Amino acid sequence: MNRSYDEKVRRQAAKALAEGMGHRALATKLGIPDATARQWARSYAVGGRAAVMNAGAKHRVYPFELKLSAVQDRLENGMTVREVMVKHGIPSESSVKAWCRQYRASGPEALVNKPRGVKPKRRIAE
Repeated sequence: MNRSYDEKVRRQAAKALAEGMGHRALATKLGIPDATARQWARSYAVGGRAAVMNAGAKHRVYPFELKLSAVQDRLENGMTVREVMVKHGIPSESSVKAWCRQYRASGPEALVNKPRGVKPKRRIAE
């Protein structure tokens, strides 16, 4: 289930994480899923309070070189997802995992940014 959490819950989470609380205790304290608490803890490790407060707020586009470097650190250098997130400043665990899946399936070309949105309609010459 995709839930959105208000500023109050996120503020409580950021405060607890700043005090060193682990993700399991955070999930119990705030009554949120363990997976959400774990993601917020990872985001906090990368970007501090701001990363928790803005989690999921906007779509970020990362350069090809950063994505490739992150994937190589994860797959070839054996770094954990959290280590990759912290090293490269990527607040989203799902981004790192998706890039690794794409890389395994189609190689480095899969990490090239593609235009997003609706394609413009072509006009037929009259």
